[in-house]
Amino acid sequence: MLPEIEQLLIIQDRDQNITKLNADIDRLPLEEEQAKQRLKKANELVETSQSNVKENEVQISKIELDIETRKDSITKLKNQQLETKKNEEFAAMEHSINNYQDEISALEDDQLQLMENGEELNKLLDEANQNLTKDQKVVDSELSIISERRNQFTKKKADFEEDRKKIALEIDPDLLDQYNRIFKSKKSLAVTELINDICSGCHMKVTPSTAGMVRAEKSVTTCDQCGRILYS
Repeated sequence: MLPEIEQLLIIQDRDQNITKLNADIDRLPLEEEQAKQRLKKANELVETSQSNVKENEVQISKIELDIETRKDSITKLKNQQLETKKNEEFAAMEHSINNYQDEISALEDDQLQLMENGEELNKLLDEANQNLTKDQKVVDSELSIISERRNQFTKKKADFEEDRKKIALEIDPDLLDQYNRIFKSKKSLAVTELINDICSGCHMKVTPSTAGMVRAEKSVTTCDQCGRILYS
């Protein structure tokens, strides 16, 4: 094998590793986002539970105010009954008092139901907070692992890039430019083996003259079909 081909194969190995590491690094933000989305759902559940508890408490407070308002009205009517001397007015006031008492009774039933609902809503809120705490620990751990992987990938990539630079200094610049163009075009494979006169890059058969030049190993030869650099 030509020494230039051997060097290009090493360069190609480094480039393939760098490409893979770039892909690994590019996937990390998506993994981070997926982890954060799981935590977001847990946070939203807590917020919804808190909102439900608060709304229930507001309804209870409103009923308490309505009850107090009706009790005040009853007190005023009873005082007015003591002052009136007309039976019709007294009877009308008594009717209003009875209506207010019925309304108070209904409101107290609603209040009791809301208080029971409040107990259940508080339980759901506690569960949501517990789940959020668990999810927070899991997501924090996942994000920490992802961060560590990013550091590892970045370091490996830097090592490969540094090694590539050193090897590239030993290769003819024109040949290296040719390789770079092919690698960029073909995405991952610029130097490929010729097997039974077939390029293992494009899987097409080369001409007899090209195959002979590759086997002779006297100069760098490329595939007639795809332009990849061939070796035997």
